Amino acid sequence: IIVLRKMLINAQWIHSHALHAFFLSFPDLVGISNNFDFVKKYPKEVETALELRDWGVQISRIIGGRTVHPINSVVGGFNVEPDFAELNELMKSNKKVLDQAGRLFDFAVKQKLPKFERPTNYVSLKTKGEYAIYDGKVLFSDNNSLDNAENFIQGVSELVMPNEKVKRVQHLNRSFMVGALARLNNNFNELNPTAKQCFKKLKIKLPCYNSFYNIFAQILEVVHCVEETSKLFVEYCVLRENKDFHKKLKISFKPNPGRGYALMEAPRGVLLHDYELDREGNIIHCNIITPTAMFLSNLEQDLGKYLLEIKNKPAERQKQLIKTLIRAYDPCISCATH
Repeated sequence: IIVLRKMLINAQWIHSHALHAFFLSFPDLVGISNNFDFVKKYPKEVETALELRDWGVQISRIIGGRTVHPINSVVGGFNVEPDFAELNELMKSNKKVLDQAGRLFDFAVKQKLPKFERPTNYVSLKTKGEYAIYDGKVLFSDNNSLDNAENFIQGVSELVMPNEKVKRVQHLNRSFMVGALARLNNNFNELNPTAKQCFKKLKIKLPCYNSFYNIFAQILEVVHCVEETSKLFVEYCVLRENKDFHKKLKISFKPNPGRGYALMEAPRGVLLHDYELDREGNIIHCNIITPTAMFLSNLEQDLGKYLLEIKNKPAERQKQLIKTLIRAYDPCISCATH
């Protein structure tokens, strides 16, 4: 169950990052405001990015049952085993896809990112021996401390300012950043080998306090996730040989009254779930805190500092740089209004 869930999450990271980094943020870096012009100028790179994204989409479809809002992954495991023959056939192209991800990273790092630096508290999950995605404790980079989900939520405050539609989140009254750059800063040593080799081409030291580098961190995570998905598939093939394999795809459970907290890493950063059940298993309280809500205050503080640094640039250039910084964070509109 856990191996399949991790494959599903890695696949979702691949297609989410490929979409954002190459089609929403990357045009900013090459000075193109229209995606159709971007496609015309870089047709080969765009085609490669689409193929790479589709690989992640198809893994999500096979394991999750459909590409958007998967239905096969449920509480307790999976309703049915994914079509192994189809999954096996798709995974035969993993080396080609890894090569594509590496070439796209090489293409990306040729572009210059705007100069900017602001010391930031980077928050991500931390698990010994792996680049934390599925679970783990919460790591705060400013003091290198670890916390569990329950304690983390006790320190979280959600604020809604007058005349605003979004929630902003602080931890102990401080802003923080989540997402690809936060994970890279906190978990670099757990990256897969190819991703580590790619990182060297950035020629930067960690921690990196330039929020624009979240774009490059996302592309680096695509490389990592392709490699990780391949490793997980090998593990899955071994598990399928075990006796009573199919009985372990879903476990039975009985709901108990109580409250539970859980954290995982969505593509944009830490995602918190908080549920309370009654004796019949009905949800009587639910709160979901999304990555966009978590990093919004940090984004605004970045903008406050950056605006002062670019105040002497022409107005149009200021506007372009501001948009680039906002898009570098990969904000999700629906998540922000959750």
